[in-house]
Amino acid sequence: MLWSRRYVPYLAALLVLCAAPWLLPDFRLYQISLIAAVSIIALGVTVVTGLAGQITLAQAAFAAFGAYGTPLLMQHWGVPFVPALIGSGMLAAFVGFLLGLVTLRVSGHYLALATLAVTAIVQVLLIEAEGLTGGAAGMPAPQIAIGGRALSNGFDLYFVVVPITVIAILFVEFLIRSRFGRAFSALRQSETAAETLGIDVLRYKASAFAVSAFLGAVGGGLTALLSGYVDPMQFGVMQSVYYVAVAVVGGLSGPLGAVLGSALFVVLPEALADFKSYAGVMVALVLLLVLLCQPRGIIGIMSVLDKPRAARRAS
Repeated sequence: MLWSRRYVPYLAALLVLCAAPWLLPDFRLYQISLIAAVSIIALGVTVVTGLAGQITLAQAAFAAFGAYGTPLLMQHWGVPFVPALIGSGMLAAFVGFLLGLVTLRVSGHYLALATLAVTAIVQVLLIEAEGLTGGAAGMPAPQIAIGGRALSNGFDLYFVVVPITVIAILFVEFLIRSRFGRAFSALRQSETAAETLGIDVLRYKASAFAVSAFLGAVGGGLTALLSGYVDPMQFGVMQSVYYVAVAVVGGLSGPLGAVLGSALFVVLPEALADFKSYAGVMVALVLLLVLLCQPRGIIGIMSVLDKPRAARRAS
C-alpha cells in the first residue's frame, strides 16, 4: 500500500505527459520541456544537499559544462547529440568528484564559498575562452535532427527532453533506495557517526558531487537545446542560487520536489507578466514564505494536507 501511494503521483504525471503532445499547443509543450530540463539541474541539488547534506552553489557551473560541452562536441567533433550530452555530463562528473574531494577539509559556509568560487571561475573561463565559447557574446547551440528532419519546435523537442527527464527521475529514485543513497543519508545525519559505521566519508561526498554535476550538465545541455543559444551570463552565481531555490521550494526530500519547484519557478514569471518589473521580488517572496512557513517545501505542504485524510483512513 505504501509503495503504491508513493508512486501514484509519478504514474499520474506519466499519463499526463503521454497525453500532453496531442492536447496542448506548441508553446505549452516547449514550456513543459523547459520545466523538465530545469528540474534535472535541480535534481543535482536534491542529491548533494537534500540527500548527502552538502551545501552547493556550483550547480550553474555544472550546467555550463552541458550547455557548452554538448554543442562543442557536436560542432567540432561531429558527435551525435545524446553521446555529446553524456560526454559533457561525464566531464562535469569528474570535475564534481574533484570538488567533492576538497570537502573533507571544509564544510558549512566554507563549503558554500568554495562551490561559489567554482561557479565564478567557470564563468570567467567561458568569457575568456572567446575562440572556443564565443566569449561574452556567447554561441549558438546547434539543432539536432532525426532522419534529416531538424527538431526545432516544441512538439519535437518534447519527445527528446521529457523522456530524458523521466530517466533522470527514475535514476535518482533508484539512487535514494540504493546502498549509495543510504550512505548519503548517513552523511547528512552525522559524518562522525557515518565514519564509525565504516562509511568512507570522503569517497561518498565526492560521489554525491559527481552525481550532482552529471545531472546539472545533462539539464544544462537540454536547456541549451531549447534556447538555441548560450552565453556566460546564464551560468553565474545568481543562477546557482536560482537552482538551489527551485530545489528548496519544491522540497529536498525527493525527485518530485525538483519537478514541482521547477514548474513553479518557470510558470510564475509568466503569471506575473503584467508585473514584470516586480517578478524577481515576487519570486523571492515565494521562497521566503516557503522557508518560513514550511521548510520542507511544496512536498511538505502536500504531506500536511494529506494528514487529515490519512488519519480518517486509519480510524
